[in-house]
Parts: sequence; C-alpha cells; structure tokens
Amino acid sequence: MRQIFTWIKELQFKRWLGKNASAFLTSSGVKGGLMVLDFGCGSGTYTIPAAKAVGATGRVYALDINPRALDRVKRKAERAGLRNIVRIDASREDGIGLDDGAVDFMLLIDVLQKIDNKETLFQEAHRILKPGGVLLIFPMHLATDEVEKLATSNDLLMQDRTFGGRILVAIKKTRVDATSSEN
Repeated sequence: MRQIFTWIKELQFKRWLGKNASAFLTSSGVKGGLMVLDFGCGSGTYTIPAAKAVGATGRVYALDINPRALDRVKRKAERAGLRNIVRIDASREDGIGLDDGAVDFMLLIDVLQKIDNKETLFQEAHRILKPGGVLLIFPMHLATDEVEKLATSNDLLMQDRTFGGRILVAIKKTRVDATSSEN
C-alpha cells in the first residue's frame, strides 16, 4: 500500500512539474544564450519552455527515439515561432551525437527507467556537458541513491536535491573541482 501511495505522489509531482516547466527551468538556471539538451524529450513538455528561456541566442537540442514525438515538438515550435530547437533522432545504439562540451544543461526528466545502459548515458552526459554544466534529473521509477551513484562515478558532483528532494542536480566538475578533490 505504501508503494502505491509513493507512486501516486510521484505521478502528481510529475504532472505539477510539467505544468510548471517554465518556472522549474528558470529557477534551475536555464536562461538566455545557453545550450540545453532535453534527452528523451517526448512531445516537448520541457523543450518548448527551455527554448523560450534560452531565447534566440541559445539552442535546445530535442533528442528522442520516437520520430512522431519529435514531429510533435517541431509542430509546437513552429506554432510558438521558435527557431532555436534542433531535432536529434536517436536510436538505442547511438551516442548523443553532440560535440564534447556542447551543452550547459542536460535534462533527464522521467526517462532513466527506459535506458538500458545508464552507465553509458552518464558517461555521455559528462562528455557533452561544459565544465560547470548542469544535469537536472527527475529519477521517477528509480532509487535516488542509485542515480546519485551513477552521477558521481562519472565525475559529476551532486550539488543539490531540489523540489522536495525529487529533482537531482549534478554538475560537471571543472578543473578546479577536480584538482581540489585530489588534494
């Protein structure tokens, strides 16, 4: 019974987060000029608000394995007059396909449970994030401790748990962070 109650609370939070995506993203630091990857973007619940937040000088990469979901993102972007969204069609075998240090923020919102090789995903997150880049994770369906362990084992610093501990914030270490942790 307790497990069902917990699942219902997480589902309610997920709905709230989706309805308040703009506020969530801006309070997390997404702002003009930044590069954002929405990994597993679905129909764009976070992609569209992120594109509005980063403005014309920023860019949002919308990555999904489902081409129809990406088609919906494209239609929504066109209706909103957004030209700063780059579609990335992915397969389970492909890497993310972005250059090293290409993004300031990476969103993993309720998608980790669908990823077979989470270790590889976190390695890719580390690779594509700029030093000091932020990984925002909503690990619905997974143990928070398991996700934190994946992040830290891939040289990401766990900075915070926000929104009642439901959103994990990991930062790619900078050279200063790496040097100070060695001392």
